[in-house]
Amino acid sequence: MQLTNKSNNLKMAKTKFPLFDTNAIIQYRKEISESKFLIPKMRLSMVVFYELTATTIDQSSFQLYERWLNIAVKKDLLLTPEMMDWYETAKLIRRLRFGEKSASRGKTPKIPNAQKLQNDALIARTAWANNCFVVTTDIDDFLLFLPFMKKLEIVFAEDFFS
Repeated sequence: MQLTNKSNNLKMAKTKFPLFDTNAIIQYRKEISESKFLIPKMRLSMVVFYELTATTIDQSSFQLYERWLNIAVKKDLLLTPEMMDWYETAKLIRRLRFGEKSASRGKTPKIPNAQKLQNDALIARTAWANNCFVVTTDIDDFLLFLPFMKKLEIVFAEDFFS
């Protein structure tokens, strides 16, 4: 289990890449936009771009996210879940729905509405499979995946940007 605190962020940033959850991008988009250092180091998830595009209300935010998408494509920073990522994510959601055993914690509590976690699970799986750590403001959802993804690393967005 890896819930990373502020003191580990610098060490991790040298060995892994940040992959931002949608809520972290929305809340910290100004800091991301203004950082010349961060954009080449980060990885962007196609799942996050889906969520940003589907939920963005104003045109200027949409245009910003579209510019980021173009940069990510050109610089090969865009991560898209592959076929087996979808399948492993489906198995994870099933385990959460039915409270099945995890390798590290045994039986987990049932989460009947776990299907709502599909996109977060895809983001977590993509980070886990691509040498990235998840930066999020929504820690609770990602903590649910830790029993099933032992090496998943999660960083509080507030800690990452402080």
